[in-house]
Amino acid sequence: MDMNRSLDASASRAKGDAPAGRGLRLWARAMRVLLWLLAGLWGVFILSWLVLQAWIVPRIETWRPDLERWATQAVGIPVSIGAIRAVEAPKLAGVLPPLVPSFELLDVRLHDASGRSALELPLVRGAVSVRSLWNGGFEQLLITQPSLDVRRRADGRLEIAGIDVSGQGGGDHAAADWFFAQAEFVVRGGTVRWIDEQRQQPPVLLRDLDFVARNGTRTHELRLDATPEPEWGERFSLRARLREPLLRLPLERPAGQAPWDDWSGELYAEFARADISRLRAHADLSDWGVTVRSGEGALRAWARVQQGQVQGLTLDLALDGLDLQLAPDLPGLALSQARGRLEAQWSERGMALGFDDLAFITREGLVWSGARVRLEHTLARERQGARTAVQAQAVDLQTVAAIAERLPLPADARGWLARLQPRGRVDTLDLVWQARGSGPMAEHVVARAKGRVSALALAGEPSGRRSRNGRFPLPGRPGVEGADIDFDLDQNGGQATVAVRQGAFLLPDVFEDPRVALDRFDGRVRWQVKGDSLNVELDQASLANAHAEGTVRARWHTGDPAAQPAQPRLPGVLDLSAQLTRADGTAVHRYLPLSVPEDARRYVREAALAGGARQVSFRIQGLVDDIPFDEARHSPGSFRIEAALEGVDFDYLPAALQPQGEARWPGVRQASARFVLDRGNIHISEIRGRLDGAPGVALDQGGVDIEDMAHDTRVRVRAHGQGPAAELLGFAQRSPVNALTEGALATASASGPGEATVQIELPLRHLKDSTVSGSVKLDGTDLRLAPGAPLLARTRGTLSFTHQGFAFSGARSQVLGGELSFDGSLRPDAQGRAVAQFRGSGSASAAGLREGGLGPLSALAAHASGSARYTATLAFRGGAPELRLDSNLQGLALNLPAPLAKPAEAVWPLRVETSVLAQHNDQASSDRLSLQLGPAAQPLVDLLAERELRGDGARLLRGTLAVGLPAGERMALPPQGLHAQVRVGELDLDAWQALLRGSGADALASAGEAVPQAVSLRADAVLTGGRRFHRVVVGASREGAVWRANVDANELNGYVEFRPAGPAGAGSLYARLARLTLSPAAPSEADALLQQPSSVPALDVAVDDLQWGGRSLGRVEIEAVNRGGPTRVGEWRLNALRATLPEARLSASGNWAPLGGGEGGARRTALQFRLDVDDSGALLRRFGKEGLVRGGKGRLEGRVGWIGTPFDLDLGTLAGTLRLDVERGQFLKADPGAGRLLGVLSLQALPRRLVLDFRDVFSEGFAFDFVRGDARIDQGVIHTNNLQMKGVNAAVLMEGSADLARETQDLKVVVVPELNAGTASLIATAINPAVGLGSFLAQFLLRQPLQSAATQEFRVSGGWADPQVEKLARPTPAPTPGPTLQ
Repeated sequence: MDMNRSLDASASRAKGDAPAGRGLRLWARAMRVLLWLLAGLWGVFILSWLVLQAWIVPRIETWRPDLERWATQAVGIPVSIGAIRAVEAPKLAGVLPPLVPSFELLDVRLHDASGRSALELPLVRGAVSVRSLWNGGFEQLLITQPSLDVRRRADGRLEIAGIDVSGQGGGDHAAADWFFAQAEFVVRGGTVRWIDEQRQQPPVLLRDLDFVARNGTRTHELRLDATPEPEWGERFSLRARLREPLLRLPLERPAGQAPWDDWSGELYAEFARADISRLRAHADLSDWGVTVRSGEGALRAWARVQQGQVQGLTLDLALDGLDLQLAPDLPGLALSQARGRLEAQWSERGMALGFDDLAFITREGLVWSGARVRLEHTLARERQGARTAVQAQAVDLQTVAAIAERLPLPADARGWLARLQPRGRVDTLDLVWQARGSGPMAEHVVARAKGRVSALALAGEPSGRRSRNGRFPLPGRPGVEGADIDFDLDQNGGQATVAVRQGAFLLPDVFEDPRVALDRFDGRVRWQVKGDSLNVELDQASLANAHAEGTVRARWHTGDPAAQPAQPRLPGVLDLSAQLTRADGTAVHRYLPLSVPEDARRYVREAALAGGARQVSFRIQGLVDDIPFDEARHSPGSFRIEAALEGVDFDYLPAALQPQGEARWPGVRQASARFVLDRGNIHISEIRGRLDGAPGVALDQGGVDIEDMAHDTRVRVRAHGQGPAAELLGFAQRSPVNALTEGALATASASGPGEATVQIELPLRHLKDSTVSGSVKLDGTDLRLAPGAPLLARTRGTLSFTHQGFAFSGARSQVLGGELSFDGSLRPDAQGRAVAQFRGSGSASAAGLREGGLGPLSALAAHASGSARYTATLAFRGGAPELRLDSNLQGLALNLPAPLAKPAEAVWPLRVETSVLAQHNDQASSDRLSLQLGPAAQPLVDLLAERELRGDGARLLRGTLAVGLPAGERMALPPQGLHAQVRVGELDLDAWQALLRGSGADALASAGEAVPQAVSLRADAVLTGGRRFHRVVVGASREGAVWRANVDANELNGYVEFRPAGPAGAGSLYARLARLTLSPAAPSEADALLQQPSSVPALDVAVDDLQWGGRSLGRVEIEAVNRGGPTRVGEWRLNALRATLPEARLSASGNWAPLGGGEGGARRTALQFRLDVDDSGALLRRFGKEGLVRGGKGRLEGRVGWIGTPFDLDLGTLAGTLRLDVERGQFLKADPGAGRLLGVLSLQALPRRLVLDFRDVFSEGFAFDFVRGDARIDQGVIHTNNLQMKGVNAAVLMEGSADLARETQDLKVVVVPELNAGTASLIATAINPAVGLGSFLAQFLLRQPLQSAATQEFRVSGGWADPQVEKLARPTPAPTPGPTLQ
């Protein structure tokens, strides 16, 4: 068994070793063949090198003709070589020649077909190797500074150095084959001249051209760098890297085919700066339809070559001022900057276009930055349809739309962009169209798109179509602003999530204002497409803007004519419901669709002023074409809006819908209501609120119905309110009710409760046919029909009105203390015009008149008693009352001053009548007032006045007032103002003034409203100011505030002009009187007047003969001014007081001003005067002081002042200085009580007390040559120290004081007998007040020692009535030398 196994193993090894040995033998044989081939090659190489070195190089010049012929055959054009020589090179190892020898060819020229020198090569250096020798070429060709022509012939063929390289129209391309067969071809410092014979352009020169071509067996690398002319740009570079196919079939190239027609590889061009606009003259882009007008900048381009065809292009650009036209029929595209990369690829299978980070700025300022777009289109193939895919990122839609008209887009696409006006940004977009199948089946397209768009804005577009009845337009294509949309769709439908922030929906032909602004919107839209059917759903969407907030659900689908023939496919069927949690009532009109007629939308817009709702529901369901389903022929559907309104301000009849100039109907304020819009009608019900302008009136049961909006829209308003009658009356006055009542209540006032109802029907298309009805119910209301009219207290009645008039019947009121029954209505006047008239009768009592608020009449009624009956008629014309009142006043007593005192039983007819004289714009502008009291033939009072009627009352224009005149003697109406004529026996002005003052300031103000401009008064006696003037005749006139009068009476005669006080200061009195008699109380009366300093007028008065107290004061002139004013302290200044008498002349000036310069305190009178006396005795006798002095001429002057008025001399505060100098007179013997102070000066008391006998000197009065001296007054006490009296027999010297208030004195009297002329001369010397009597007397006695014994001294004290005289012992002065008496 083991033996058998060994034999089998040996056999197996023998079988395996036999194939292995055969393989080794074959490998050995192959190696031997390869080694022999290698050795042969090296032998050929060495043999060739030996031939090159030994045969060719040494004899190279002899080969020149052969080289010219060989070169001519190689390049295809004549070639000439001037000379050729070998270039010596270092030997290998110092022995062997170089492996690659070099040659220099001098003056090489290439000639074109015309024999012109196309290329001149001064020096060509060629290197030849064994390899190049085998290939029949050079190892390297180096050309230095060649001059080369590149020519485009007139037929379009291209020649380089005379060699046709256009590759078209046949040719063997020998030169190209030879060129690409050279291992390396180098050009340095060359010059190329471009000659364009086809376009006949000037030659273009390229300098410093460097060119390298390296050709391998299958690869070719080329590079060209050159510098163009400066205006063309900067140095540029062109490069190529190409490869031939590995296997070319057939092996032989077809005739006429260029060598590069099957090459592949890459081309590259780089321009650091180039003016591409210059290419227009040499480059023809008409096949592409592109025209480049300008542009400068940097360019880089890569081109992908496949099988000799350019199939892709990548372009990097950074250009400025690029202006190009992309198609002949398009506007130019001007870009101020362009940056980015453009890519394009194309092949027989399709194409791809795209750009990355492309950014440009148009000349208009549009900016495109950072967008990426790629478009791929694959052509249809067998069983596979065409496919198009678009990818985009960061695309600015506004820029695309703005330049769309300049891009080579389909006309439909440009039209869509122009209509949509897109704005926003495409953040991402993946879009694919894929045709299923090929051929006819390719029309079925599968599309899918997905992406996101930010801040999208698309313009809406009106539909241009109207509803079937033509009433309103059909909804157009919607638009949007500020939407962020994420979408995913295909050919069967899709969905989108829409979010809007601070944007808008554009709904043309849906709302009057198609733009619906949105603060927020979030929703999801889904749609499905099935054949011709389109179904769109809006899921629960939320929205909010300034007007509303809530949620919306909607579904819309196309109609199905097949199932329902009456249902068109478009505009489709809508099912919408919305719930709002907040709504602005003033914006409701903005969201009423155009299917709601314009009249109704305008009404809602003008009527809703404020308010809102918290619960609003919308429901629209049915055919869009039939909205709002308000006609019988419409298909069934629902169009309903419900809202609970709150805080509503609503004008049920807006002013814009009223006739021009008509009063506005007051609206409803702060109301609640229920709003329903149901198909073609609007119902506003359950209105509860307040009336505009009448917050106290509560409205209830109100409603507004707007019906038949599709045809003849009518508005029906109903309102009912209760509240204060004053506010309800205000409603009637401010609303058209005032015109309906002809202004009868225009100036009325009321208080108490009231109730009103109004119904208005308005056909909006025929507002002139509007109707109004209503009523105002008064129940215990106090009513006053006009200012100044009596109060109608506790009035009960109903005022009913319509648009045709009003009626007021069976009304009763308490008026003027009695009951009044009256009614009223519209009645035609004499001209047939409707006039509001009231008629009534009643009684009035004195108490009622007093409380009636009738101005002066009520004031006079305070002096009346009893009552009287009357009848009255009240009408209104032009908004003004026309009143007629008649009464005989029997039963009414008047306790008034004459001539209006009336007993109760007397019959005094009273007639009061007002009538409108003129109207302006249907408003009364003037009226006439007539009042007669007393018999018609001899009325006590007869007033006729014309007044201007204004909004704030009546203003007197002109009139006459006659008192006590027969009817025929009343003067005619003056041109303007009120003229009064008064003829009475006695007129007690004091009584009338007291009556008016007792009636209060209102009565005085009312009386002052009609101050006459002229007054004629004749009276037997006038009592005024407590004085009675007899036989008074006054003619007075007023010009503005100034009164001028001529007055004649027994007591005065002359001209007076008085200007009352005003804002500028106190008034003034100017008088020139021939005579004036003052009462004894005149100073007291003047003093009372001065208690109001600001009212003291300025005086300019001259009286020729002034009588006072039965004495004539002669001619008196007074000039004084009140210098008080708003900005300074009041001062009454006496500029001049002059009195002229036969015996004396007085002149004085002074002032009366507050102490301390401030108002409100005591005032001081200051007076400076001078009295020049011709006869002192006569002057004293004129003032009733007879027998005090006889004769005496001199003057008394000084300055005095006291606290008090000028007419109230306050001796206690009297101060000042006096100077007296009187000559040649005599103090007469008189009772001291009669002369008081003069009694002191007369020294009549001295004789009884003198030891010496001086009775002959003083007892019968002291005759004096002069009396003189100075005095100082302080607090009413006169002080003197130099009073001198000189008589014939004696001289008297005085010093001391006298108290004027207490009438006491304390005097020292020195009596010096006159013994000689020297004494008289000395005594006549004036005593200086600074020296005084004591010093003077001492000096005098020292100089006259003989007089010392006769001189007597006395002290006089006590009262003026009983002076006490005491003789004083006089010490004998010691003789003292000293100064003599001056």
